[in-house]
Amino acid sequence: MRRALAISLCLSALLASCLIGGAAADTVRVNDLVLTVDGSFAPTKLPKKGEAPITLRVSGKIKTETGTHPPALKTLLLEFDRAGRLNTKGLPTCTVGKLQSTLTAQAKRICGDALVGTGSVSADIALPEQEPFGARGPLLIFNGAPKGGKQVLIFHVHANVPAPTTFVTTAVISKQGGKYGTAALVQIPTIVSGQGSLTGFRAKLGKTWTYKGQKQSLLLAGCPSGSLSARGELTFVNGLKGAGSVVRPCSPVG
Repeated sequence: MRRALAISLCLSALLASCLIGGAAADTVRVNDLVLTVDGSFAPTKLPKKGEAPITLRVSGKIKTETGTHPPALKTLLLEFDRAGRLNTKGLPTCTVGKLQSTLTAQAKRICGDALVGTGSVSADIALPEQEPFGARGPLLIFNGAPKGGKQVLIFHVHANVPAPTTFVTTAVISKQGGKYGTAALVQIPTIVSGQGSLTGFRAKLGKTWTYKGQKQSLLLAGCPSGSLSARGELTFVNGLKGAGSVVRPCSPVG
């Protein structure tokens, strides 16, 4: 549980750096597990009243100092400060069905208008009676069709693990009251029948478009109190759970 909690805290720091501002990379060590996360946004100053468009860059690595296979994640619940939000008004959508079994170029061609982020994902594969090996693939993030009135993001990765495989999963975005105004539940896909674990990722998320004559931005945030908060809760395939939160300062303008 201590290990799960440490991973959650580390990813929570990542979430904070995403929605709250540029920060130096954070490293957490528990036993032989080493997690490093980093994130930034532009611009770095936000309005005290109202909100402004931002673009996010985020990256993270998970490894063990001994080189052993890391644990696999099942779900990740992310909660963001109420001063930040995801805007998809008038933005074209894609569906999981359209992206299944597609190569990266095909996914871009089919749902390019709904593309909101790009990056890469890496994993560690531990097959029976073999040495673990790494796999990597490009990450595409699309705006999905709403589900039950909730916003949806779709994640697409095509990688050799070791056979060419396409992974498609979603994050359902919910509105809620209190300190954290937005929650995202991410389903982590099973990799090689459960024998693969995520070890790293990087992504850039942001998009602008025009809807009914008005310019729109995917990500909006403000800084009403001089700090913003984020929280993460992880569930592992072995049933372990952990949660953590973080507060980071921001620079209010106006």
